[in-house]
Amino acid sequence: MNDSSAVAPFARSMLDVADDTLVAAFMDDSLFRWVFPDPATRPRRLRRLNRVPLEYGLRYGYVRQSDEGRCVAIWIPPGEPMSPGRMVRSGMLAVPFRTGLGPMARFGGANGVMDKIHKRHMDGPHWELLIVGVDPALQGRGRGSALVRDGLARADEAGLPCYLNTNTPANVPFYERLGFSVLEEATLGKDGPTAWAMRREAIAQTPA
Repeated sequence: MNDSSAVAPFARSMLDVADDTLVAAFMDDSLFRWVFPDPATRPRRLRRLNRVPLEYGLRYGYVRQSDEGRCVAIWIPPGEPMSPGRMVRSGMLAVPFRTGLGPMARFGGANGVMDKIHKRHMDGPHWELLIVGVDPALQGRGRGSALVRDGLARADEAGLPCYLNTNTPANVPFYERLGFSVLEEATLGKDGPTAWAMRREAIAQTPA
């Protein structure tokens, strides 16, 4: 990989590019097709929604990127819970009025299902991979793997497990190759997509 494709810190100046990246990456995602069924308005609504985790990650999480923001991963470190107050400070309060109350009710219900699973299986300190998105033009080149491995390395250094949710069937074997195992499968609301909760145990570090 050249310098621009190397995993690096995320800067606030990259927010707009990263937002465009996540819109493109999740435009055909099964969850967001269900939450925002109209493809004509989906990009605008996704852009509003995606800004919140990006802002949250900058404020409270660990955000990494490559290709000048066209590939991005948002991690939630241990000890940084996604509290309602932090979500409000990250811009969540205005989102339902800009994306629609019905879609946000579906999105909130889906999150509620996975939150219960998360809490049931992860009762100690851990890292959470909240989002990883790669510009479709750069997919299949190892960018996503590099971003995930970067966060996994930090978790391994601390000796802590990692957790994630995915609602894309093809992502399950992708994450299994990175050491994750499926904890539980769930349906995200009435007529909603299937999602998988996954966990990866820390790999002990070999002394130098």
